Parts: sequence; C-alpha cells; structure tokens
Amino acid sequence: MTSEIVLMNRQAVAMAADSAVTISGPNYLKTYQSVDKLFPLVTDQPVGVMIYNNAELMGMPWETIISIYRDQAQGRNLDSVDAYARDFIAFLNGNTDLFPQDHQDKEFFKHIAVVMSLIASDFDYYVAQFTAAQAGSLRDHVSAIFEFVVAQLHDDYQINLDDSPREDLPAFPKGTGDQLRRRYGGPIADIIDSLILALRQDHPALSVSEGTRRQLEEIAVLSVVKDAFFEHYTGVVFAGFGARETFPSMRSYLTSTVVLGTVKNRQDRTAAVTAESGPVIQPFAQDRMIRTFLTGMDQGLRYFLFGQTLRLATTLVSDVVQQTPGLSEEQRQRLASDYSEGDLGRSIQAFFGSIDEYSYLSHTGPILRAIGSLPKKELGETAASLIKLNGFQQKVMHSVETVGGPVSLATITRNEGLVMGKEKAEL
Repeated sequence: MTSEIVLMNRQAVAMAADSAVTISGPNYLKTYQSVDKLFPLVTDQPVGVMIYNNAELMGMPWETIISIYRDQAQGRNLDSVDAYARDFIAFLNGNTDLFPQDHQDKEFFKHIAVVMSLIASDFDYYVAQFTAAQAGSLRDHVSAIFEFVVAQLHDDYQINLDDSPREDLPAFPKGTGDQLRRRYGGPIADIIDSLILALRQDHPALSVSEGTRRQLEEIAVLSVVKDAFFEHYTGVVFAGFGARETFPSMRSYLTSTVVLGTVKNRQDRTAAVTAESGPVIQPFAQDRMIRTFLTGMDQGLRYFLFGQTLRLATTLVSDVVQQTPGLSEEQRQRLASDYSEGDLGRSIQAFFGSIDEYSYLSHTGPILRAIGSLPKKELGETAASLIKLNGFQQKVMHSVETVGGPVSLATITRNEGLVMGKEKAEL
C-alpha cells in the first residue's frame, strides 16, 4: 500500500508520496522502502503524475510507461491537466508496442483467474462460517453455499451499494461484452472448470448448476465492462497547470488492465482551484491519519459512536414506551416504531451534524485557511509532513509498515514549473 496527497492553493501544487511497497505471498510478507511513485509527466511542463496500489500495468512497471510517454510527449503543451490526463489514457489505448495482442490475451486470462480466486476466497469464508455455526451437514449444503457466493458477486457487479444499477464503463466501446464472449468464451469456460475442479478437491459433494455456471461466465465479462474495480488496480493522479489554466487542477483515474486494445479505466476524482474557491486537499490510498488530522476525529471512531448512539437512543425509546401506563401492546409497538423511524432519526442526524459543524469550525476550517495562504515551500513541507504522519502512526502501533521510507515531493508553480525533491522518513 501507500499514502499520497495533493495540496493545491492559488499559487502552487504540492504532491507527496511515500516510498514503501509491500510484496506478499502465501507464506511471506516483505516491505521495501525505496520505490518511486511520483514523476514529472512531461519534461519542462508544470504537471506531475503519481501512482498508488499496483506498481505495474499488465506486468509493465508504471515508471517505465510514464517514461515512454514523457519521451513521446516531449514539447507537448496542452491547455489543461484534464487534457494531459486524457492524452495519457489515449496513449495507453491501442498501444501494441507496450501491450501486444497476445500479451493482452494472457493478461485477460490472469484477470479472470483473479476474479475466480475472489469467489474461491469468499466460498472458503462462508464454508468456515457454516462449519463454526454447526448449522448442519456441510456435505448437504456446500452446493447452496457456492451458489450463494456466485450470485452475490454476480449482483455486486450489477448493483451499487445504494441499490442503483452499476453502469458500464464509458471507456469501452458499445458491444465490448459481446466481443469478449466471442473471443474468450472457450478459455473462460476452461478457467471456470479449473475453479470447480479445485474446489471439489476439498468438497467432493459440490455440484454446480447450469444457472450458476452461466453466472460465472457473465461475471468474467462483467468484471471488465462494469464500473467496478474489485481486482488489483492502479490509481493514477495528475496535478499541476495546463497552458490555459491560471490556477491548478487535479484529475485521478482508476486503471486495471488492457482488454481488446482499451485500458479499463474511469475518472475517479476531479478538483480545481478558482479565484473564488478555497484550497484543495486530496489524500489517496491509506489516509486515516490525514483525515483524522483534518477533522479532529478518527473516522472509524465516528462510525462507532454513531452506532452506539443509535443503540442507546433506541433502547431509551423502548424503555420509555414500555413504562408508559395505559397503552396496549399494539400501541406500544406502533409508538416505538413511529418514533424510531421519525423523530429519533432526525435527532441523531442533527446531533452528528452539530459534531461535524464543530469539527469544521475548530479543525478543518483553520487548516484550509492556512493551506490557502502557504507559499510553495511550506505547502510542500505540509504535504510531506502529512504523509510522514501516516507512517508514524503505523510505526507506533506495531502494524506492518505499509507506509514509510523517504517521501517524494513535487512542488509545481506556473513560474518555476515542477521541482522534484525527497525528504527523509523521520518526523
């Protein structure tokens, strides 16, 4: 993992990234602290790019990809950071020098294998839960558990957490799903057969219906064309000044693999400074301590407090209703239900709204005002300090230090362009 941040005010941009990378396997976990994740995008242009999560695209190091793009974009002067970002994505699309078609085929099979491994992991989890619950004979239920796991992932690829339909990625041309079925139908079936065969090694009673098999085949296609990045992905962040931009802007993308000549991607975040707006603070990847610093409260603690407050309030309402004399049981239930769904919800929302307002007034607001007026040197120091804060938190909590090492830093202004630097890991 990693920790990165973009700070922008009207004068400058500061981009900072740690240098830690974690390599894991079945029996090992190793962390190195010497990886570069922040680079100039185009020579002599005030635009930087940094990456997080996966350090490679289809086995090609992102550092190499960015270097090749920088060479071919020499002298290019585009109007906006958005134009630079789109040009970079266009450079990846259809680039058979970097991604020959036979390599795309092999990587597609790896992509599907990763998706199927997610199913296997979820299946193992639910089998363990069923066994621990002693809910019956596993042999009699193992097929139903597998069907449940497949159906759940099938739904996840089509429905968002808010129950809205999950859209197709606009990056892919219409009809890409049908092309995938025609080109890769046979290999997809073989990978599914391998998954089922592997699971039957431990669960001989496992049977898979034709309906479930069809869902597995659809999952293989949906995992590419749908706006979902459950597999390994890379975040790519662009920030700086375009030729026609008075103030800085930022664009970030999620990218995964190149399929049929198109990189799986979507724009993740956008931000820009204007004459009227305040500064921009955008953390990426591991950002727990950064957000705690900005708000004055750990977000995990906030969610815990919300749950405990809801539980306490619900209990109090129930106790009051139960002790109110002269009510029938039906009236008690209706009163408790009406209050829980109405006044109680509004009261809790108002309570946490006041907490958020206090948080902004006492923590976030003053920090934003300070960042809005920082010169470029101090803006860079602030960005680097926030990254080091994440690393320090991991160090003192004795967790695996997936954030750490020297902090790469880029400060960008229209006048001086992009200036790279590196700061030590120590606070």
